Amino acid sequence: MKARFLTIILLVVSLSSAMAQTEKGNRLMGVNVGNIIIPSGSSTTLISLQPTYGWFVANNLVVGAGIPFFYAGTSGNKVTQIGLAPFLRYYFGPSQVKPFLGASIGVINTSVTTNGSSAGSSTDAAYSATGGVAFFINRSVSFDLGVTYTGGDAGSVNSLIAGSPNALIPNVPKAINISLGFQVYFGK
Repeated sequence: MKARFLTIILLVVSLSSAMAQTEKGNRLMGVNVGNIIIPSGSSTTLISLQPTYGWFVANNLVVGAGIPFFYAGTSGNKVTQIGLAPFLRYYFGPSQVKPFLGASIGVINTSVTTNGSSAGSSTDAAYSATGGVAFFINRSVSFDLGVTYTGGDAGSVNSLIAGSPNALIPNVPKAINISLGFQVYFGK
């Protein structure tokens, strides 16, 4: 009987501490990594990062903003993107492994350089929908694995880059990305 009672107490305590990570008033700060490819023996480099900051406006619901950054470079040609993307994310359940859904809409500025001179730039709207799982390793830190669909108006971007959609840019427009994230959660 005592073992059963102790098991119930431990379960309640662990569930309530897991819930505290995403409770109203807490904040999160982190980074999502979409693509980092730096192949050896090749001159192509791809980097996609998005630092984020958010505030839990209700239990499990965070509102925040991210700064998407993307760089693609190959033999004298470079594409750089930076933007601002407000987001919503909702976490499900009280466990240490929490599924989540999210959405974002924002603007991204794209600059293209060819052989050291500007080949053009464009500012476009972008949106995304994300689903994934946050693995909480303790009360304050999670590693996130997600799948994101990204879309937007990037006709001008595509005309700057080889004339075809997603020739160099895997995250704009209309693309599916797998991302890894690292989040730190702060109390009230």
